[in-house]
Amino acid sequence: MLTLVMVTLPLAAVVRGHARAEAALARGAAIVAFSDDAILSKTLDGIITSWNAGAERLYGYSAREAIGQPISMLVPPERADELPKILARLARGEHVNHYETVRRTKDGRLLDVSVTVSPTLDASGRIFGASSIARDITARKEIEAANHERDALRSVASLAAAAAHEINNPLAVVVGQAQLLDDAVDPSGRRRIAEILEAAQRIEAILARMKRITRIELMQKSVDLPETLDIRKSSEPGAGNG
Repeated sequence: MLTLVMVTLPLAAVVRGHARAEAALARGAAIVAFSDDAILSKTLDGIITSWNAGAERLYGYSAREAIGQPISMLVPPERADELPKILARLARGEHVNHYETVRRTKDGRLLDVSVTVSPTLDASGRIFGASSIARDITARKEIEAANHERDALRSVASLAAAAAHEINNPLAVVVGQAQLLDDAVDPSGRRRIAEILEAAQRIEAILARMKRITRIELMQKSVDLPETLDIRKSSEPGAGNG
């Protein structure tokens, strides 16, 4: 009886250990299945071996369509050189963390994604494949691009305001002196002064347009900045008089 008890106790511990391991595997499988991220696995040759629902939503391929296909089907031609480098790093046991790149969906759209790739080991510690987690960062990239454009436009606005101020002061002197000379010259001279004053008005119209830049809402898509800054258009006779 004592021997039976001694054998039964370790066996019960083994059973409990297996149960805990199976529960952990089940939890892991559920996380993969219901994750919003695209989670997939592949061989070291780049052949897809698993594909979760997040990958279906992100890339548009069903698991049946994707499994067995080369991972290169997601890589745009202009980024084809990325894949061999990543696979080589995985074969050396290296991890690729939060690598920002571009991937192509089933319908041909290009997505900005952040990818983390880790080597997969068997029971003996040998690398036999890789797991990949990809997250769509297209919205974040669009916000970053919009912020960059906004900052650039603010720099232009600041430069335009400074330039307008620097030009306006000497221009006022030119206009004032030309008006004083108008009574002191002959008709031929008055025609020349009129041409000077007309040119000065065109410059004033340009300055007015430049000052407008400092007052516009830079994030409004309705603002046509190229037209606002078109000096050739602004300098045409009659510009700014409408």
